[in-house]
Amino acid sequence: MRRLLRAALAAALCGAITATTLSAAADERAPANVAAVMPAADAGGPGHQIPAGQRTTDLGGTWRFTTDPAADPADWDAMPVPGNWDQHDAYAEHQGDAWYRRTFGTPRLGSGEVARLRFEAVNYTATVTLNGRELGTHVGGYTPFEYEVGDLLKRDGTPNTLTVRANNDYAVGATWPWGGISRPVTLTVDPAVRIERQHVVAEPDLDAGTAAVTTEVTVSNAGGTERTVRVDGALTDTRGRPLPAGVLRGRDVTVPAGGTRTVELAARLPRGSYGLWSTDDPRLYRATVALRQQGRAGYAVSDRFGIRRIDIVPDGLLLNGERVRTAGFNRVPGDRVHGATEPMSVVRAEIDRMKEAGATMTRIHHVPQSPELLDYLDEVGMLNIGEISVWGKDASLDPERWRPELREMVRRDANHASVMAWSVANEIAGNTETGRHFVRSMIDYTRAELDDSRPLTYVSNTFSGIEGPEDEALQYADFLAVNLYGGFTDRVRALREHFPDKPVFVSEFSADGYTFTPDRESVEFVSRSDGAVPAQLSALPWVIGVSRWTFDDYRSRYSGTSPNQLRGWGVQTDWGGLKRNYDQMRAAYAPVAGLDVAAADGGSEITVTPRAAGELPSHILRGYRLRWKALAADGSTVARRSIPLPRVCPGDGALTRPVAGDGGGAAAGAVTEHVGLLDPQGYEVAVADRDLAAPAAPEVTQTVAAAGAVRAGFAHVAGADSYRVEAQAVTGGAVRSAVVHKDDHGDVTGLADGTAHRVRVVAVSGAGETASEWTEVTPRAGAGALPPDAQSLEPVAGGTVFQWRGVAADEAYELEVTDAAGEPVRSWTTRLRGFSRIEDLAAGTDIRVRVRSVRGDATSAWSEWTEVSTG
Repeated sequence: MRRLLRAALAAALCGAITATTLSAAADERAPANVAAVMPAADAGGPGHQIPAGQRTTDLGGTWRFTTDPAADPADWDAMPVPGNWDQHDAYAEHQGDAWYRRTFGTPRLGSGEVARLRFEAVNYTATVTLNGRELGTHVGGYTPFEYEVGDLLKRDGTPNTLTVRANNDYAVGATWPWGGISRPVTLTVDPAVRIERQHVVAEPDLDAGTAAVTTEVTVSNAGGTERTVRVDGALTDTRGRPLPAGVLRGRDVTVPAGGTRTVELAARLPRGSYGLWSTDDPRLYRATVALRQQGRAGYAVSDRFGIRRIDIVPDGLLLNGERVRTAGFNRVPGDRVHGATEPMSVVRAEIDRMKEAGATMTRIHHVPQSPELLDYLDEVGMLNIGEISVWGKDASLDPERWRPELREMVRRDANHASVMAWSVANEIAGNTETGRHFVRSMIDYTRAELDDSRPLTYVSNTFSGIEGPEDEALQYADFLAVNLYGGFTDRVRALREHFPDKPVFVSEFSADGYTFTPDRESVEFVSRSDGAVPAQLSALPWVIGVSRWTFDDYRSRYSGTSPNQLRGWGVQTDWGGLKRNYDQMRAAYAPVAGLDVAAADGGSEITVTPRAAGELPSHILRGYRLRWKALAADGSTVARRSIPLPRVCPGDGALTRPVAGDGGGAAAGAVTEHVGLLDPQGYEVAVADRDLAAPAAPEVTQTVAAAGAVRAGFAHVAGADSYRVEAQAVTGGAVRSAVVHKDDHGDVTGLADGTAHRVRVVAVSGAGETASEWTEVTPRAGAGALPPDAQSLEPVAGGTVFQWRGVAADEAYELEVTDAAGEPVRSWTTRLRGFSRIEDLAAGTDIRVRVRSVRGDATSAWSEWTEVSTG
């Protein structure tokens, strides 16, 4: 049975998975007659590849752009593709239609070859025209679409003209509707008969140690005559080495003209020949299938997959036969530097931070995600629920409207090991007849026509107050996904009474309310009680996991959003800084209940306290280790130790490990001992510190004089837990101060104007404190209020993006740019909230930028300078 659903919980929480199943691949290899001639995928490339048979032309780069189609073509702007127009100041607030245009040459087309224009994503509606002929309109901003265009391409040597009208009027919830061609555009050339896709399902037999791997291969024929081809393939590791018994035995398939056919290939992997995919040990493999003629492989498709078993049971979630209770974060893609066209360096960095905060499962966002993001979830081991972009009580609930997006998402993403379930909606009117019909229809459609190998659900916030299970569309789900913003245990208990045979995943939660002030966007923000939510829900064993809304702050114009157009739900600021709230959630999500380091005879002693049996979150820890470091005042490591741990099960007793002196313990010159719990991939998922000596002295780097206040900027030093910015009149008197933990500056208010003050920064730890030298500054009545908080200056192609945090009273902002020597480059005023893109600068130019706010006829003081070399 391909739908993985059990009726009972595994007997032993800490039972061992069959050892041979987890072993490395054996030396036995598949017969060379298939594997040796199979086209090889790029070992460092994406999860989905076409390694043979397709020629591709990248149509990215600079396109012409306008929001006024009647404008003279010579007046159209330049716009990068992929990209989003609202990254740029001139179009930062534009919502509606916009037009892109570019020209390209016609590729060589052989007999029977088919040319297609392929768009990976355009947000949200795209109408495509080629050489004056409208090709069609695609609805949905996150999934791919393509058109056959061979008959429309010019053959006289003149360029083809491609125009795209994009419209971003549809906003998914409170997120920003980043407009434009947000993912790559290509022109592909394929033979008439090609492999459109394969759908790999790998089911391990946990008792026997074997695994059944099947791939359903879809072959299409764009030609005018019926064709018969042979399809075969091979299973390999990600470096192309064949798996034992990994031959996908060939099958002949006859494909009608203009039609498609599917063929299923299968292999059974023996015990000891593969490893299971898990959140700590995400083993991946490849299924490569090819069309073969006269014994030679032609068109080929290769996809990565993992071998893992997901079981939804009444009282929990089993991953590979073991009960797990999970934790995670939602993530809203897009920032004001990159828009929704995020470089993978940004995506990977944020997912790495999630992993280091204990994230193992999420419904990462209520839209289809980019394949590159899902690839990385596959690689690092994070379970995810894929979901389409239908959102809200007012959303259209016509199944025909949403089936194309669901189909496009599933067809593209079904081979990702990280995708453990599909969701068909978020926060719709699921307690109405229309909502119930929609969910049932979409779930039935998915199971019957798209993918019956995964659990199915929808995300509800209409479950409270129902009289019976028949009132709520959750009745059709394999597990209950719910969003909670208060009443956590009471509401989930009430839901369980209606659905006693279905576990619950809390797909969104936060207790911090819907009032978004600029303070919530600061790295100093501390949650009221979010860190306590997992512990509250631990008492409900059928809650399989929680996912906090959100990991990151995000741009929005939704009602209640802060004056900076940000919703400060995140544990990370919109500018990439980790808030104090991140540390709270990291402790709440850690796979152990406690990690401590304390003084002991001859050195130090580390104590690891496992989670209680069944605690949320919890899972069996295999291959974990401790990393101990002694840090000097300059941040350098003066001693280190790596200490392996045995298998740790929830409910085990505490473990202690000594760290000897003379290189352990209080090493010479150390100010701090730092201990990290490292998972098998090297993520530091829990931390502990012991202060040994006072931290190094900080240094005041810049000061800002304002009316009745000063700001002091400084660099963080090793070993400091917090910083105290102090100001005192030079003539003596009371010392006024401000305490910060993560910020790089502090503001001291209530000072006398016209009086010289001395300012310093004090670095504080549990072992003492150290102060900087005093710096003199004089607050002035005419200097204006404290300025906006400069947050980041990010280099981009041809310039840089400057970002700041303002307040509600700000009406506009003045910006000033100089070169490194202080010579003016440009200055301007903007009403944009929180960012401005500084373009048309030579690459590698060293510049300085500062900002001040405008309020009526008054201006604030200038912020401190921020420096960067342009991209």
